[in-house]
Amino acid sequence: MRSLFSSPRRLLFAAIYASSLVVWALLVLDTASLARRATEPPVFPTATVPVVTTPTPVATPLLPTPTPIPVAQSGDPDPLDVATDTGHGGFHPKTGRYIAAWLPDSFGSENRDSFEANADILDEISPFWYAPGPRGNLRYGSEARDRTLLELARSKNVLVVPTIHNVITGDDPVPGILRNPTTRSYHVQQIVDEVLTYGYDGIDIDYEFLDSSLRDEYSAFIFELADALHAQGKLLTVAVHAKDCDYCGLGGFQDWAAIGQVVDRLRIMTYDYHWRGGGPGPVAPVYWVERVARYAQTVVDPAKVVIGVPFYGYNWPRDGNGNARGQTWAMINDIIQTYRLSVNLMESNQNGLVQENWITYSSRQEGRREVWFATSSGLDAKLRLVQEFDLAGIAIWRLGGEDPRNWEVIRGRLLQDPFESQRVLSRLLPEH
Repeated sequence: MRSLFSSPRRLLFAAIYASSLVVWALLVLDTASLARRATEPPVFPTATVPVVTTPTPVATPLLPTPTPIPVAQSGDPDPLDVATDTGHGGFHPKTGRYIAAWLPDSFGSENRDSFEANADILDEISPFWYAPGPRGNLRYGSEARDRTLLELARSKNVLVVPTIHNVITGDDPVPGILRNPTTRSYHVQQIVDEVLTYGYDGIDIDYEFLDSSLRDEYSAFIFELADALHAQGKLLTVAVHAKDCDYCGLGGFQDWAAIGQVVDRLRIMTYDYHWRGGGPGPVAPVYWVERVARYAQTVVDPAKVVIGVPFYGYNWPRDGNGNARGQTWAMINDIIQTYRLSVNLMESNQNGLVQENWITYSSRQEGRREVWFATSSGLDAKLRLVQEFDLAGIAIWRLGGEDPRNWEVIRGRLLQDPFESQRVLSRLLPEH
């Protein structure tokens, strides 16, 4: 019987062996293909530059003018201050998410202490150094081009991305710049020249309170500036009004879906829900931030979306007639200690999670006052949103005088965050 079945059995074993060799060869080829693809950069859709036409104006409500920042003075670059372009430095983000901070004041002791204490996890610093001039030129004051800040940031591997803003006294020159293609191009060239001359890592555009009729012109400006900066290996970040639909709120002139294709980071100003010109209330309730973040990740690559987090509060007259004062946590804490106040917490309201503190007090000079300010627990809830929606990170307004517990929360939540590494790996691996 063995002799009758020995030949078929050998044939069967030979067939199994041959099949195994084929499978092994296919696995080798597939592995080699994956390795080759892992070395190639990811491919994204090519952005289309918007054609500027005469759009149909969209009605927007009249809004109070924000408290202006004094206009900076213009001047020519001092050749002695020219810095060498050092590129983007070491690895970023330093944690699992990008951490940026705006610096609205000069680089003094208070914000310098905060900067140095947290530079190990801080990725970007954006000092408020520049404002646009009517001809498309840049205007600035004595605090701009601060060599001390530049050198310290480079030594700490923190990217310097100065902000150009239009919260100024007098007429806003931005609408005129955007409407004139020649002036707009000159403005772009002035920005790029300044970035290259002083070795900045990029620029941050913070043009606010524009009419929605400028939507196409604003997009064309962002596209042109992005092309010019990227050609020099520089970054473009843009601060945008918070909104949860395309033309909602103040952000109708900012087409997130369009500009999100070309900017490096879209910094959403998710604060001032109650602001200095209105009545008292939460500055950045968590439920509102969640609505904005949820909308943002549907129209912009989440890897570019940065949500703003407030490190400040507002001090209102109790009658609610506006004219609130912006105050740092240190200022508010001084009030709490001076008047021996109990701090109230609004955990939630009818709209959802809030997580903000508030206090009331009376002074002889000003009468009754009401103060609202962010909490570290609210910050933690917003960091969880960043992780839930897989967003790029956070941008802090403002650096200096903040609650030290905020940095403890950031370190605890983001320091071991693996999502940035996972995002990179996901781009390299095949769909599965």
